[in-house]
Amino acid sequence: MSRMRTLTYGIAITVLCACSSAPKVHQRETPQVKPDEKQIPVALTAQQYLQQARTSPLVKQKRLLLDAATAFMQEGDCNSSLKLLKPLLPRLEEFEQQDQAHLLQARCLANLGHWQLAEQSLQAVSQHLQLLPKRLALSAEIAQQQGDTLTAANNVAELSTLQPDKQSELQEKIWYLVQQTPDTAITSPGSFQGPLSPWLQLARIARTNSGEALSSQLLEWQTRHNLPLPSDLQPLLQSPLMQPQRIAVILPLSGRLANQGEALKEGILAAYFADQGEHKAQVSFVDTVSLNEQTLANMDQQFDFVIGPLLKENLDTLLPQLPDNLPVLALNRPDQPVKQASRYFYSLAPEDEAEQLAELLIQKGYKAPLVVNADRAVFQRMASSFTEKWQSTGRPAPKQVSFTDNKSMRNAMEGLLDVGHSKQRIKQVERLAKEEVHTFARNRRDVDAIVIFASAAQTELLNPIIESSISPFAELVPVYASSRSFSQELGGNSLRDLRHMTFVDMPWMLPGGDSVLKELNKQLWPQRNDGQNRLFAMGYDAYRLLPTLVHMAQVPQMTLQGLTGALRMDEYHQLRRSLPLGKVEQEKVVRLAVD
Repeated sequence: MSRMRTLTYGIAITVLCACSSAPKVHQRETPQVKPDEKQIPVALTAQQYLQQARTSPLVKQKRLLLDAATAFMQEGDCNSSLKLLKPLLPRLEEFEQQDQAHLLQARCLANLGHWQLAEQSLQAVSQHLQLLPKRLALSAEIAQQQGDTLTAANNVAELSTLQPDKQSELQEKIWYLVQQTPDTAITSPGSFQGPLSPWLQLARIARTNSGEALSSQLLEWQTRHNLPLPSDLQPLLQSPLMQPQRIAVILPLSGRLANQGEALKEGILAAYFADQGEHKAQVSFVDTVSLNEQTLANMDQQFDFVIGPLLKENLDTLLPQLPDNLPVLALNRPDQPVKQASRYFYSLAPEDEAEQLAELLIQKGYKAPLVVNADRAVFQRMASSFTEKWQSTGRPAPKQVSFTDNKSMRNAMEGLLDVGHSKQRIKQVERLAKEEVHTFARNRRDVDAIVIFASAAQTELLNPIIESSISPFAELVPVYASSRSFSQELGGNSLRDLRHMTFVDMPWMLPGGDSVLKELNKQLWPQRNDGQNRLFAMGYDAYRLLPTLVHMAQVPQMTLQGLTGALRMDEYHQLRRSLPLGKVEQEKVVRLAVD
């Protein structure tokens, strides 16, 4: 008995000494939405509880020390709370006290930003109903901080069933978290059921429907689940479907860009004739070179919607001349985005592909990519966009090299992979040994991925150089590229040179998809090149986008699955594409399943 009293007294003395000099840990301020967690105020300070523990009977000491740890946390001194809990936890025998101590430990670890340790401590807390609300609230906070918004939403949904008086607030938090969850998690068969299920259904409705179908399904969802519609979706019930009846399409139909303009025109017409709507719009094609200031100023008298222009330089000159009340879907976007009412921007910007590659490599856990780009403006921009996105997450800048011709390409790759130093060491050993040394040049081992920004012809030469520069003793370094590294015109030999390469591209250019439209496209325009095929797909999607633009602006998570990718709209009314992956395997291209 006296031994235990002495031990507990020692704990209190140790903590008292440590608390006087406990280092301050600055908490990381991270934007988050977490359930409100109100603590029951304690009657005494932490020091007063410790003082009582020194003079109290053993049966009360553990309770008083636990109260002191709680008081430390409430006083904002989680360091002292954790120091007290560390020797106290192994000596707690009552299940209730163990639960409280583990929950308090998890709370303090979370307050100090130690999210993984907080999660481990929280797992030791039982599912006892009395502590379950706090356990769920903290579990949701930890999951959100770790990027698992679906688990966070599920925890808040469970919490809402235990706290009916806070349902309105908690439902807003559920919807906020669900909005941050990727489509793949929302639609996967293993998605959470129970109280979260209605919110996942709502997300699928909002992201994949538009117009009258969207309004009717939102009303049906409200009736079926007897839940309030989130405030950001309520305008969709009154927002009419955009149905322009007189459309002007501004394209370069003559001059040096006539072929590009024609490919876009044919894509728009293909979507027009595929439209099964009752009221067909009247579509007029206007050559960019024939436009003048007066024609542009009076366009709202003849048309109720404009598609175009195509060239970036025309955005600054033509858009200001169009009437403000005339909606426009421009087929490019400005360098400096500015949100404008009734102005929407749709571009096949190569920089977006570079950013998506950076996101992909981050998601897959790569640490040290090497970036190789051809010495052309477009590929330099792509390399810069990749690097900027990569560094935005706090990672160091990747190593990068550019090349101008085939010779500099090989020199650049050997320099980038540090093969030259290995060859030099081999020669030095040969000179010392005065005989030929049978060995292999070894590449650097800190490279875990190579990213290429180059044309298909350049990549066809570059990929074999990369493979030959890799030591036979090392694992194959994965190669990633943009859509510009792939061409449908490549033959078997070329695909053999591109083996193992993974690249992003629009669905229209990969196997599968709309095979009927693809076959018709090949029959009508067998000589069309890759660039024209991509513009055809862009024109097709541009026409299909028209009815959904208003709704996409109101619901950023709304997605249109198009020939050019999964399309969403950002805060500047710019459409952003999410592209699938293709990989060259066995002299053919296969489309990779989404992780």
